[in-house]
Amino acid sequence: MNFELFLGRFHPLVVHLPIGFLLLAAIMEGLSRLFKEKFSGLDLAISISILCGGFGAVGSAVIGYLLAGGGGYDEQTLFWHKWLGIGLGILAFFGWAVKAGYVKMPRQSASIIIGLLVLLVSVTGHLGGNLTHGSDYLLTYAPKFVKQLAGSGAENAGGADIPLHPDSVVVFQHLVQPALVKKCGSCHGETKSQGGLMVTSQEGLEKGGDDGPAVVAGKPHESELFMRVTLPQSSKKFMPPKGDPLTYSELKILEWWVASGASYHATLTENEVPAEIKSLLLRDYGVDTKPKPYYEMVQVPMLGNAEIQKLTEAGLMVEPLSSGHHFLQVKSGVKSVTRDQIDQLLVASEQVTWLDLSDKMVGDEMLTSVGKLVNLTKLKLNNNPITDNGLSKLKDLKHLEMLNLYGTDISDESIQTFKQMPALRSLYLWQSKMTTEGIENLRKALPKVKIIVGFENTAIS
Repeated sequence: MNFELFLGRFHPLVVHLPIGFLLLAAIMEGLSRLFKEKFSGLDLAISISILCGGFGAVGSAVIGYLLAGGGGYDEQTLFWHKWLGIGLGILAFFGWAVKAGYVKMPRQSASIIIGLLVLLVSVTGHLGGNLTHGSDYLLTYAPKFVKQLAGSGAENAGGADIPLHPDSVVVFQHLVQPALVKKCGSCHGETKSQGGLMVTSQEGLEKGGDDGPAVVAGKPHESELFMRVTLPQSSKKFMPPKGDPLTYSELKILEWWVASGASYHATLTENEVPAEIKSLLLRDYGVDTKPKPYYEMVQVPMLGNAEIQKLTEAGLMVEPLSSGHHFLQVKSGVKSVTRDQIDQLLVASEQVTWLDLSDKMVGDEMLTSVGKLVNLTKLKLNNNPITDNGLSKLKDLKHLEMLNLYGTDISDESIQTFKQMPALRSLYLWQSKMTTEGIENLRKALPKVKIIVGFENTAIS
């Protein structure tokens, strides 16, 4: 048994003695200064209270020294906490000597010393709180405006702001780390790392603690961290030993993160997400892992009435795609379009995301302007005299998800163009000039793209 550490554990109890005595002395000193006639006889009580505070400070410093021998504390914070505590005891004895008249100084000197003692008690106590509970303990649950005034990052200490789109959610940064900071950071954080383990950062987890690595990538049940947080709460090794344990969702996400390789930089979409994890993410974190179309994830400026009027005068029918954003769906209201009419689309190059030019005698030269509609996601060009040369003008449409080329003159030469469309998911090529061999090559090159070349699944939305 480590008897010194046993005694050191009484530090939180003993440390309240100097705090209470010195604050009591400050209160009595304030009363005697403000209400001289009513509280003029408090000098003896004040000096005794300061003296008791001094002895308490010495006792706290001795026991605190024994506690610090157990290790696991931030050295810089511990240094200042220790020496400020020692300075507090020395100043308390000096203040007692002044207040009791053993050191001759002006009367107001005692009040100044008592004020300094209160300041030292506050600072030393705050540093002690940092050592015990973590550097952000004071502001973790403070109102948002208080955190902003303090310039504190404590708002995210217990939970980072989680992006709504899965592509932007970094599993460790947004899901795992906040839970570890909130539930385990007081004992295994930057200012205190019991057992030599810090679980609140990548560096700490990679380094591990006295018992070895905290995380074994791919093996949650061989990872010390996961084993500790899943032990029965009655176990002496259960973590955290005090406060709220990790919730079911936090445990399952931690297990999945470790099992998936414990990457510190991978996003949700870089690993296969089990159905249960998807459900927990939606229920407890508001993250919907279902794929969303491009137009639901970005915002564009609203198109002005003058620009809409130009499109309407060009024979184009313009409608908002849905409420909540400013994307537009456009189709031609005439039997055949001209290049000038197509060129008018450029006034809405950001807003047009669905475009229907089916059966409108669209030629290759007209597709130059269509290729500049940067947010186009659905394009219908079926039953138009379009060739491989015209299609090549669409290769920069990086967000195009659906392309209908049914009844066009597209051939196998367009395979290279299709390969340059990273968002493509549906491609209609029925009755085009692509060969059976070309279709098979295209399917091998783009396995994620649904290629429709016959009656099966030909309903075009």
